[in-house]
Amino acid sequence: MRKIIPVALAILAFSILLLAEQNFGLNRTRMVTFRDNVTIGAQALPAGDYKVTHVMDGNKHIMVFKQGGNEFRIGCTMTPLGRKSPQTYFVYEQRGDAKVLTGMVFKGDNLRHQFELQP
Repeated sequence: MRKIIPVALAILAFSILLLAEQNFGLNRTRMVTFRDNVTIGAQALPAGDYKVTHVMDGNKHIMVFKQGGNEFRIGCTMTPLGRKSPQTYFVYEQRGDAKVLTGMVFKGDNLRHQFELQP
């Protein structure tokens, strides 16, 4: 019995860590800076510093970008990377004069936040 308790506790601790890893960064707030105006989905965000929080709206993933009193809520999907990212990076697509953010990955995450492109 004495040997079972430490093993059970170790399994429980490992399970909790594994579940924490799979939370998609929910409710974590991070700071990002856009040096240029950027379009995400159908919304145009002015250049500047933003607090970014990943939240859920029912079963939909939402990235909330806050700058001062302005708030931009943008839907995203999660794409597995296969391993943790060694750095934070953004993926852009140029559409005419618009710089369109199509995805973002935060250092230490193993998922990419993928934004839907507007036609």
